[in-house]
Amino acid sequence: MFLRKIYLFIFFGFICLSTSISQAQPHIISSKEGYTHVRISASAKSKIIAKLKDNTIILLEQIDEGSDHEDWKKILFYKERPFSILEETEHLEMESGFIHKSQMKDLTALKKPNSGAFSMDFEIKAFRKQDYTLTFHEESSYAPKTINGFHYYLADCGLPKTAIIKATATLNGQKILIPQKYVLGIISAQNSFEYYQNGNHYFAYQGVGDGSCFNYVVWVFTDGKLSQRFVGWEY
Repeated sequence: MFLRKIYLFIFFGFICLSTSISQAQPHIISSKEGYTHVRISASAKSKIIAKLKDNTIILLEQIDEGSDHEDWKKILFYKERPFSILEETEHLEMESGFIHKSQMKDLTALKKPNSGAFSMDFEIKAFRKQDYTLTFHEESSYAPKTINGFHYYLADCGLPKTAIIKATATLNGQKILIPQKYVLGIISAQNSFEYYQNGNHYFAYQGVGDGSCFNYVVWVFTDGKLSQRFVGWEY
């Protein structure tokens, strides 16, 4: 991801990339069947490449390759990786495909939970390099590739200045501890969230980083448990 983002940064320029990021919004799968098929091209007759359940977080691709079929939208998604864990192998990132526009909803158009029903909190301290096992991208001595063995999404921002040492959610009075492995990839995130609800699904949404290292982060809780941690960027 580090090389890909640097390429985009050089090719399009900082202003273009920042503008594109500001226009995108995460969406959720929403279908009366409870799932939707992702297809290889913008047609109901094209090959099915994935099946995504309702309330799965996706991103819309801003370069609309389905413009000749405006009822179809190109999406970015993780296949069978609900917690967005990336392996350090080339090209194992998000996948892309097409779904009908009727099969999704804008996350930010969902209703807000009742006051006090749902919240998240990060306990944050200054980042100390010696507290973690780091690897770095070969192209840079300042851009972490992994932190404690987990892919670091914000490599283009350099070393973190702060670190989340504990993450919890509170849902209808119940405390839910977030496993530390899900925090390491976004360890410099701050306590800034937008909250949404869709039935028994609760969403905590935030943007992490800026410029070429910006990522969307969405925590999804279903039936009182963490069901998805989406971390994604726009190509």
